[in-house]
Amino acid sequence: MRGLRKLVLGSLGTWVILAPAAFAQSYGEPIPLARTAHVPHAPPSIWPNFRPSSPPPSAPSGPAVYPPAPPMIPNGRPGLPEYWEEPFATYAPYQYYAGVGWLGLKRQENDRRPLFVRDPVTSDDNNPAPADAPVLATTRSPAAEFYSGVRWVMGLANQDAALEFAGFVLPDQTQTTTLTSPGRISGIFSNAPGGFANIFDNADRVHFRFRHQLYSLEGNYHWASAPSGAGFDYMVGVRYVDLQERYAFTVEDNSIQVAPNPAETATYSTRTHNHLIGGSLGWGARTPILEWLGFSWFLRGSWFANRADIEVELLRHDGLVGTRGSSSTWRFSHMYEINVACELYLGDFCRIKGGYNVLWLLDVAEAANQVSYDLSNPRGQRSFGGDIFYHGPSVEVEFNF
Repeated sequence: MRGLRKLVLGSLGTWVILAPAAFAQSYGEPIPLARTAHVPHAPPSIWPNFRPSSPPPSAPSGPAVYPPAPPMIPNGRPGLPEYWEEPFATYAPYQYYAGVGWLGLKRQENDRRPLFVRDPVTSDDNNPAPADAPVLATTRSPAAEFYSGVRWVMGLANQDAALEFAGFVLPDQTQTTTLTSPGRISGIFSNAPGGFANIFDNADRVHFRFRHQLYSLEGNYHWASAPSGAGFDYMVGVRYVDLQERYAFTVEDNSIQVAPNPAETATYSTRTHNHLIGGSLGWGARTPILEWLGFSWFLRGSWFANRADIEVELLRHDGLVGTRGSSSTWRFSHMYEINVACELYLGDFCRIKGGYNVLWLLDVAEAANQVSYDLSNPRGQRSFGGDIFYHGPSVEVEFNF
C-alpha cells in the first residue's frame, strides 16, 4: 500500500513540474490591447480582487479609429487618448494584501504495531505471554485526532505577479487513552534493563500519550498567465516545515491489585523532530463564476533536506534510568498538497475563501515507529520512512490595501 502511494505521489510530482511548462507554451496573450472605443468589463483578477484603481473613462463619440499622430512624436503612441492606451483603465503599480484563517487537518493513524497482549496469568510469573495471546494495544493507541490551527498570508502584487509570505501552525496537542486490566497486561518486549524486568509483565494499567505539532513557513513568487481574468497561476518558492511528535506509554504494575508504587511504574517514550528545508513548485487557477463568486484550485510539490532527530528514554518513576539515547541524521523528504476552494468577493477590498486541503508528507521520522521491542536499545528503531496523510477544511479572510 505504501509502495502504491509513493508511485502515485511520484507521478503527481512529475505532473506538477511538467504541466505548467506545457500550458505556458500553448496559452496565448490573455487580453490584447483594444483598438476600439468600447470599454469592456474587467473580470476579477487572478490575484486577490486586483481591479482597476480608477473607473474606465467613458468612450468618446465618433468612429473607433486612431487619430493622426501628433507631429515629432515617435510612433504616435504618446499622443493617443488614454482610453485607447489602457482600455481597462489604470492599475495601481502595487497592491498589498493580507489574510488570516482557520485550518483543520485530520492526521492518519499511526502504523499498527502490537505492544501489549492479554496474559492468561494474573500474577508475575516471569514468563512471556503465549504467542497466540490476543492483542490489547498497538501503536494506534491513542487514535490520532483532528487538529485545529491558524494559517496566514501577506503579499505584494502587481498586475501579473506577486511576492508573498505565508504559513500555518497546528500547535502542540496531546491525545491520551488508558488500558486497564488488573494483572492481565503483558508487553511483548525483551531485554528489560535491571530493575524493569517485572514491570512490563502482568501489569494492571497502561497510559498512552501521543503529542503532535506541525508548522510551515514559506516565501513564494507567483506569476499569472492571464492577470486580468481567469487563468493559470504558477509558483516557485522556498519553504521550511517543522514536525514534532512524542509517543509514550506508562506502565503501572500492581497499582490496582496492591497500591501505586513509583518503583513499579515506568514510562517508555520516543520523540522525533523533523526539520525540513527545501523548495516548492506549484500551479493552479482562479476562475470567476459571477461578479461576486469564484472557484480556485492549486497543486504543489515540495522537496526537502530533512534533519531528523530521535530521542528514546525508559525511566522508572523513582528516577532510575533504564535506557536513554539520541541520534540525528539528514534525509530526503517530500510533500504534496492539493487545495480546492470557493471564493466570495466582497467588493474590491475583501475575499472570503472556504475550501478543502489534502497533504501528504513522506519519508519522515514518526515517533510511534521508533518504539523498539528491545528495551535496552537506546537508539530505538531509527525508522525514517514514515508517510503521513492529512486532510481537512479551511476558511480564510483576505483584505487588500
